[in-house]
Amino acid sequence: MISVRSLSKVFGIVHQGRGTLLERLIAGRRREYESFYALREVSLDVARGECVGLLGRNGSGKTTLLRVIAGIYPPTSGHVAVQGAVAPVLELGVGFHGRLTVGDNVRLYGVVLGLPRARLAQETDAILAAAGVERFADAPLDTLSTGLRLRLAFTIAMRSEAPVLILDEALAVGDEEFQRRCVNEIKGLRSQGRTVLFVSHSSDLVEQLCDRAVVLESGRVHAEGAPGAMIEAYRALLTA
Repeated sequence: MISVRSLSKVFGIVHQGRGTLLERLIAGRRREYESFYALREVSLDVARGECVGLLGRNGSGKTTLLRVIAGIYPPTSGHVAVQGAVAPVLELGVGFHGRLTVGDNVRLYGVVLGLPRARLAQETDAILAAAGVERFADAPLDTLSTGLRLRLAFTIAMRSEAPVLILDEALAVGDEEFQRRCVNEIKGLRSQGRTVLFVSHSSDLVEQLCDRAVVLESGRVHAEGAPGAMIEAYRALLTA
């Protein structure tokens, strides 16, 4: 379902030109750019119905990889192919608009994920209740915390029929009851043959849900294999 080949993603880090005030005035608005490789020659395959977890320290490239696969970032080099639509639940709530009401965002994000408008009109109240934000239905989305936005995005994504679900730490928010429901829904998706790729720092979730795990380090694939072995590899990086 997901094929990544020799993928690299480079960002330009801007550095203001150094020197005295007079030198900077003479040089004008000259800036120096440094190339930062968020991903470097990453190759990865995810099969239909497989659940794969991404592990790695902060800054290792996990979120960047998810965003390239979701089509939010273009690759600098390499190739990404995804069979079918993608339902992304990412940190910034891609598909949301902060000035619209929470209820309007349910309908907006649902359309982005390919849900029919008629179905969204019928299920908006149920989605709000499932996410625990029904009291904010008529308030601007900016009223919600980041955690509640992720809960809302996850709840909407669970109603989409996209064959690929991408999650960026969405399971880390909410109370234990909400997390248990998320785990059960992901297991249900897998039984339907849908594919899940997610980032998590929770070794318990990775071991509980994943068929396989991938450890990223400095933008590269450090290790790939069974969840238990990859959790140990990740912990070894943390203590190195």
